[in-house]
Amino acid sequence: MNFSIKTRSTAIFILTQTIVALIISAFFPSTINQNRYSQSGQQPVFTPAACMFKLPAGVKDGDGIQCGYLTVPEDRSNPNSPTLRLAVAVIKNRALHPSSDPLVMAQGGPGGSTIETYGQTLLTKRDFLPDRDIILFDQRGTKYSTPNLYCTELDKLLADTVEKRLTDEENERLSLEALQACKTRLSGANIDLSAFNSLENAADIEDLRTALGYKQINLYGVSYGTLLALHFMQKYPQSLRSVILDGVVPPQTDYILNTAKTMDQDFTKLFDTCKADPDCNRAYPNLEQVFFKLVDDLNQNPAHISLTDKDAKTTYSNAVIDGNTFMEGVFEMLYVGSIIPALPRMIYDVQNGNYEFFQRIYSLLLFDRSMSLGMYYSVVCAEESNFNPNNQDLAGVHAQIAKYESREPNFILNSCKIWDVKSLGPAVDQPVQSDVPTLLLSGGFDPITPIAYADTAAKTLQHHYEFLFPTGGHGQALDGDCQNGIIRAFLDNPSQKPDASCIAGISKLVFYTPTNTINIPILIKVLNLEGYTGVQLIVFFLCSLFLLSALLSIPIIWLVQRSRRKKYAVPLPSASPISSIQGSDIIVPSDVTYSPEPVQSTEMLDQSWLSTFLSRTAGWVAFFAGPVLASFMLGLTVLVVDMAIKNDNRLFFGVPTSARVLFILPLIFLILSIWMFAASLSAWIQKSWSVWSRLYYTMLAVAAWVCLVILASWGILTAYL
Repeated sequence: MNFSIKTRSTAIFILTQTIVALIISAFFPSTINQNRYSQSGQQPVFTPAACMFKLPAGVKDGDGIQCGYLTVPEDRSNPNSPTLRLAVAVIKNRALHPSSDPLVMAQGGPGGSTIETYGQTLLTKRDFLPDRDIILFDQRGTKYSTPNLYCTELDKLLADTVEKRLTDEENERLSLEALQACKTRLSGANIDLSAFNSLENAADIEDLRTALGYKQINLYGVSYGTLLALHFMQKYPQSLRSVILDGVVPPQTDYILNTAKTMDQDFTKLFDTCKADPDCNRAYPNLEQVFFKLVDDLNQNPAHISLTDKDAKTTYSNAVIDGNTFMEGVFEMLYVGSIIPALPRMIYDVQNGNYEFFQRIYSLLLFDRSMSLGMYYSVVCAEESNFNPNNQDLAGVHAQIAKYESREPNFILNSCKIWDVKSLGPAVDQPVQSDVPTLLLSGGFDPITPIAYADTAAKTLQHHYEFLFPTGGHGQALDGDCQNGIIRAFLDNPSQKPDASCIAGISKLVFYTPTNTINIPILIKVLNLEGYTGVQLIVFFLCSLFLLSALLSIPIIWLVQRSRRKKYAVPLPSASPISSIQGSDIIVPSDVTYSPEPVQSTEMLDQSWLSTFLSRTAGWVAFFAGPVLASFMLGLTVLVVDMAIKNDNRLFFGVPTSARVLFILPLIFLILSIWMFAASLSAWIQKSWSVWSRLYYTMLAVAAWVCLVILASWGILTAYL
């Protein structure tokens, strides 16, 4: 790996991300005085302000959403402490009879932005919790709060080295130098890095509750957010109605020393699950051997791929990917449940030199700017660095993983020497004892917080319900109707165990294989208007529009012909030969005899049966071609939108085979286009229509063939096969 400060963040990948809208319109002064600043005697203050993040289309600032900043002291033990501004977004309920207790959400990392992760998603998925307020706040030191402990020095290092191959020693040295530069800059701004820890974070939540005037809250935490929630349970139990722990990190667990084990277990589970699935095993046999051989091969001979930093609008076309980088990338992808079904195919694609999917997802992971690594090290070094690297257990771990992860504990300790924050001592590592109703959620494929961690935390929680989602990754909320339904049921009545029977319906992981996926890999490029696909789409649209003009022109031509047939339905004078009106036979020739006398036109007599048939049917073929093509495109659009809403990442490869019948339409359009071309050619050879009719029809045929060429280049014409 060329450069990596490895963080175990919950929101590692937010592909699509989509959203639901709700936020508070009014705030009231608090009547609760339990949480005065310890020595200053001040009350926490919330100040409304314009929303600090981009709202989704159709959502207006202040209309169902109230944003602002909570002012808190940096160090509550210091009466002269400077203050911090924590970004807050309150999504107001839409119920006639709402619940009085909100859901406060805490993101992971540590250092992740709650507002960045959930703001737009919740403003789109409006049915998540319609009956209670949802409060998002960026914890101290994270993206939208001030100060933000973001290390731009690490971004610069990444930009400087992403196209270079570094040894492990060079990588670590440069990373530590960049971290030192970040620490020097933040300390030079008079920021007390020791004040950014879980205990101060927990007190911030209590201040938030007080400032917004809520008697009690429901607290949701994911990843590091669960550790924060556990600390809050210990310090402020009277402020809690219920707690949801999603991807649990118990304080008594040394997760840094366990990462190699959890990583190895999750890879093994991925390989074994594919092997046990007949379709996956048939499409991607010996997946475990293929993967680790690929890691070894790439470590020997790294690949060069294209990675795009969308925020900086920069593409690195010669980025170096060695085996460790690839392995780390796949590990990070296991965090996201919706990506897991694609991993066997992606591994085989990379083996065959196709990095399309990997480079798309890895670009999002690598250039993610939602994580404040300064906050990460302030928390980890104060609370999690009291371990002995020699206690790392690598027994039974694959050799490639063991070699790679063996360096991590020492790297963390060296980073903490640079960060130099005060330790909170062993007290923060004690199990949390609580009788607050608690819901614990775990994902079967979670690579960093396995179900065993939830089991550990649950031992000292007197009133808890624990659920495992077999196909889930890291973090279950907003990951599906079943997960959301269980969360809603728990919040409605925390004293009663939620009905979790729906889990049985999502217990089987369905990998993307040729059995269930129609291969159209260019589809994602078309949706993102990459390369020449934007131009192709414009040309396709214009040609399709022109083809649809036949819906109007063909009936008009037919009506004109009908009127002329009636006009010449009686014998014509010899002075007016039939040849003088042949030009009026535009596209659909008349089958009416205009004169009882034999037709003298040698042109008509010489026409073959085929050319006559083409001439008679040409107009109706053109009439139906446009609608057939339009019906296909409409159906495909509806299918793609539905896949996006369902977060179906099969979209990166194609569409479900259940849509195969839709792809009959392009084949019908192909037949109609060939028909149109033949009719147009015959018309020019036979000169059977007027010149203007031939020109118009030829243009229709050309437009049809342009559409066919574009469809063929996208792989649409062969998709049915």
